[in-house]
Amino acid sequence: MAIQRWHRGKLIILWAWGSLAVALILAWVVPIPKQNLGIQHFLAFVLVLLLLLILSGITWYWLGGREAEKQPYERQER
Repeated sequence: MAIQRWHRGKLIILWAWGSLAVALILAWVVPIPKQNLGIQHFLAFVLVLLLLLILSGITWYWLGGREAEKQPYERQER
């Protein structure tokens, strides 16, 4: 089934799971002391950014399909 034909509930579920994943990633990184900044923080930043970009791309694609389904505005003459 094409993403453009998804019900908006699927996007809500997608963003809910994505938000949970971001929260878990941040919960993994926040307790690490600042003096030990390193690969864990960089990896967490990349994972969170990548996840949000993927979810935004899917949503953008879905909304593009919604625009295509609308009929163009036709001006009616009197």
